[in-house]
Amino acid sequence: MKQLTGSIPIAALPESTARGAKQRLLATIEWLDDEDATSTTNLRLLTAIVESILWSEESYNRFLQCGFDAAIELFDNSSQNWDFEQVISSPDNPRNWDECQ
Repeated sequence: MKQLTGSIPIAALPESTARGAKQRLLATIEWLDDEDATSTTNLRLLTAIVESILWSEESYNRFLQCGFDAAIELFDNSSQNWDFEQVISSPDNPRNWDECQ
């Protein structure tokens, strides 16, 4: 996987990091379910998006682009009332994530 995508697969991450990421993903799915957003179509799309990581380098790159576009839009919308310095320095700002650069 690292050779294909240039990143480390989640299975190769330290156990605490992989467990934390998995727990966040499961919590997000539960939240979507609580909000009645887990239609068959939505879940199929999420499955396709997640599985695309392994299909090909092109699919993985599209996954990254789609993910970063969505993360930036969500962050920009949720931080509209923040101070400029707080937005720029926030670790939640996808523009500050190493992978985004």
